[in-house]
Amino acid sequence: MLFNFSVLEQLIGFSQDAFVHLSPAIAQLIASTPGEIQQLTRSYQQQDSKAIEHSLHKLRGSYATLGATALPELSRPLEMQLQQGLLPCASAFTSYLECLEQTSAALNLWLSQFNYSSDSSLPDVLLYIQYLENNDMQAYSLFQVQRAGWIAYLGPEDFVLMEQDIMTLNFIAAAERLKQRLSTQGKGSD
Repeated sequence: MLFNFSVLEQLIGFSQDAFVHLSPAIAQLIASTPGEIQQLTRSYQQQDSKAIEHSLHKLRGSYATLGATALPELSRPLEMQLQQGLLPCASAFTSYLECLEQTSAALNLWLSQFNYSSDSSLPDVLLYIQYLENNDMQAYSLFQVQRAGWIAYLGPEDFVLMEQDIMTLNFIAAAERLKQRLSTQGKGSD
């Protein structure tokens, strides 16, 4: 799992004020990440272990504070190697950079959900199941955009369960939940 989004939600507290204060910092972190990746790559090519260690430490702290899980786990052993004066192997370093890119993209996707107002119309369930089954990250943002519609469709209790699946990016479980609901609705209308 790349992110524990509940950490972000707790930081923001679902408050507009907190979001207004925190979102520019999150956006800045996302925007600076490609440059950080380039700088890390240059530092690695130049075997500048101090510069790499400094960047890894800074990025680990920034992303971990927001709820990143995989990135800090990958960063710690690399930082320990660098502290011992050893340059990490190329495959471990490349894995870290890929994780950093994915983590930044996941955070950007999470942030983008707030650019929309919630749509209270009923969602297209069959199309949404296709997004889920294809592990399309658009399923995450669509769920947020159509939040009010999902609450109306699922009811509060099922909505909470569905939201947990979506927030943990467990799209297969969410798809199964919707398929079960469709099959029980079909039987009820006979």
